[in-house]
Amino acid sequence: MSDPARLARAANNILTRSLGLRRDQNLLIFADASSLEVVEVIARAARDLDISTSTLFVPRVLQSDTRASETLPLPVEAAVRESDAVLSCLSDRPEHQAYRLRLLQSSWSRRTKLAHAPGMRLEVLAAADTDYDAIAERAGLLSAALVLGTRLDLVTEDGRGQEYRLTVAIGGWNHPPGVSDGVIRDGTWDNLPPGEVYVVPRDGEGQIAINGSLPGKLLGQGEDLILTFRDGRLAEMGPENGPAARHLRATQIAYAERRGDSNWPNLAEIGFGLNPAIHELTGVELLDGKKAHTLHVGLGHSASLGGAIESVIHCDLIVKRPTVYVNGHLIMKKGDWRVNESDWRLDHRTVAVPSGWWEGVVQVRRSGIRTARDTGRLVCVWSAGRGRWDQMSVGNEATARLVARVYDLLPEHGGVIGKDDIVAQAARVGLPPSIVPGMLWVMHRYDLVRF
Repeated sequence: MSDPARLARAANNILTRSLGLRRDQNLLIFADASSLEVVEVIARAARDLDISTSTLFVPRVLQSDTRASETLPLPVEAAVRESDAVLSCLSDRPEHQAYRLRLLQSSWSRRTKLAHAPGMRLEVLAAADTDYDAIAERAGLLSAALVLGTRLDLVTEDGRGQEYRLTVAIGGWNHPPGVSDGVIRDGTWDNLPPGEVYVVPRDGEGQIAINGSLPGKLLGQGEDLILTFRDGRLAEMGPENGPAARHLRATQIAYAERRGDSNWPNLAEIGFGLNPAIHELTGVELLDGKKAHTLHVGLGHSASLGGAIESVIHCDLIVKRPTVYVNGHLIMKKGDWRVNESDWRLDHRTVAVPSGWWEGVVQVRRSGIRTARDTGRLVCVWSAGRGRWDQMSVGNEATARLVARVYDLLPEHGGVIGKDDIVAQAARVGLPPSIVPGMLWVMHRYDLVRF
């Protein structure tokens, strides 16, 4: 049994930090038989904060009966619509995925905050008693690398020390990462407990050793599962008759095949765990994927994560002690973070501007990428999947503040401005002309401007 004080702190974090609920607001919890203990803890914390709480009990038989095209019953839709926030603690089994996805769609169409926690148990709830600020800092730096990068190289080892390499194409700004730092913004959804950054691959070639856990199974010594990917799909896994392969077939693949799903081998996700409060792998998918110093590959469904593939399953397979490169830059060595901040948080004073580029610039215009302001910094805002929005500072702290001032000088709605005019306007607002090229190049790296 988890420590009651820790559970209370975790529940308080979910209510106030993740969902941002205040006194007299309304929380709706979706629960089934396995999550009733969690509901008790959350409801007790909500009562102490004067947050009104209601619970909808959804038997698993009803979750199983949901078809992909089916809407939720009208009373359920109305309850979602009238709530300030929703917490989903339903089953994590593949046959219940369709109901979970319908609930997600209902929440984002109603612009309701939703915390998505399939398979939530007390031990999973406890992982929300963690350092949100440390997770956000790591997530911000890692997501910058995944936005500015185009290739991941994942190097893993099996129990005998043999290395395997999987090379993955990622989309940069065309297909940006998802950030699960635990803070859910208005009208969006996110997974709990906090602590993950993920990206949907464009392609994948090579092999990877799964040496941590599968959904429902903790891998022991000698139980590594070797996956071979070609063209972004699982082509082979071995040893074919090993316990890991048998478990994955019985619990995930067999269900997909019974449903006639040909998309289950899709390489749907590469995710990085960031939560320092999770100390051991357990075989609980919701928990293991967030453990710090691990990565996971997801098979099957990617559409709700920003991809294009629909599948009746999505399962995360956990890797311990990975080594990871982004565009050839080392970011993780055998599970230890080695991210060089200067590689990814761009500084207008030191960014590498191509020789002769500035001389060839005639005009500048905005690209149309969505932006916002955060305490004076310019931030990019992007969709990380259906109903999910993330944001990132444009460069390091000082650069993001200066870039905001230059960006405001660019015409809106696609209008262009001459190079000499933007330099002159920058001088009028107190910005030295010498720094304008570096700031415009930083904005270009974040796909905010066109030349």
